[in-house]
Amino acid sequence: MSAAPPLRVGLCGAGFITAVHVEALRAVPGVEIVAVADLPASLGGVPARPRYAKFAKDHGIPRVFDDYREMIAGPEVGLVVVGFPNAFHARVATDCVRAGKHVVVEKPMCVTLEEIAALRAAVAQAGVVCGYAEELCFVPKYVRAKQVIDTGALGKVFYVRQREAHGGPYSPWFFDRTLAGGGITMDMGCHAIACCRFMLGKPRAVAVTAHMGTYVHGAVTKLEDHVVVTVEFDGGRFATCESAWTLKGGMVSVAEAWGTAGSVVADMLKGTALQVHSETGIPGGEVGWQTVDWEWAFQNGYPQEMAHFVDCARRGVTPTEAIDDAAAVLEIMLAAYHSAGTGRRVPLPFRPAGVERPVDLWLQPRPEL
Repeated sequence: MSAAPPLRVGLCGAGFITAVHVEALRAVPGVEIVAVADLPASLGGVPARPRYAKFAKDHGIPRVFDDYREMIAGPEVGLVVVGFPNAFHARVATDCVRAGKHVVVEKPMCVTLEEIAALRAAVAQAGVVCGYAEELCFVPKYVRAKQVIDTGALGKVFYVRQREAHGGPYSPWFFDRTLAGGGITMDMGCHAIACCRFMLGKPRAVAVTAHMGTYVHGAVTKLEDHVVVTVEFDGGRFATCESAWTLKGGMVSVAEAWGTAGSVVADMLKGTALQVHSETGIPGGEVGWQTVDWEWAFQNGYPQEMAHFVDCARRGVTPTEAIDDAAAVLEIMLAAYHSAGTGRRVPLPFRPAGVERPVDLWLQPRPEL
């Protein structure tokens, strides 16, 4: 029996997260990364051919395209991983789907409800696979915690919490309302919400309450850098989702669940990490004491996530994290911004039309909604 041909992958973007995806994809058998593509100026990009050429050389990627539309025009690529800034996710993903390509879209999949509806329709028409890149749902410790919950060992789980924090984003565009759509809520808040839904088995959310503010990075942005979101779910269950760019001296990522017969705490960065102190700072870290993973990508779930999406693309089945999950997370984030802006508990469904960027509901509150 002959081996199946490799799944050829094209990358959109050449930043930090795309480099992570390269490492993750190369851990998956039968995958070949064949191209990396930029966003053209005509669509709002800032062409950076030298940076993309260096990225391709550094990672051994044979082809570079100045326009992702050229990359998806032919048969060379079967799966596209979208890692451009948030504002471009929907347009690029929709173009890929309409070109007949399977696609994995970094979080948030879209920044408006209208975008996600259009992408859902395009996927349904094209019959391709569209994955939502929420790696916390693939973190080994969090997956194991979910397995413990599912055994019934904790009794009836009524509360989950996910907290992720560090000192700030790795690129200035995260501070830009137009490109990012919001601050920490649109960056790491996605992860916390998705993780809590995953831990509880994805019940229906019924209400959201949130507090947010700009506490550390006010000199460079008006976007929020710390958020706490409480989500109420069917059956009297609830979750606390806390995300921050305000933690100095390293990073934390912890998930926990409380039940009527027990509890579980999963600390992603403790227990298998190295304890490092550096006066100058290690690459990708900060000065002082910090925990450093022995295998960062694996501990963070990236190879497992990509292996799942690749398998789904090959078999033509819907991933465990897909458009419906992205839509649910986006709705909760919109409700969180509205709650923080108005000081109200927001019942769901909450699907306001014509919101250009989710953070606008906080920056310019709309009590009439």
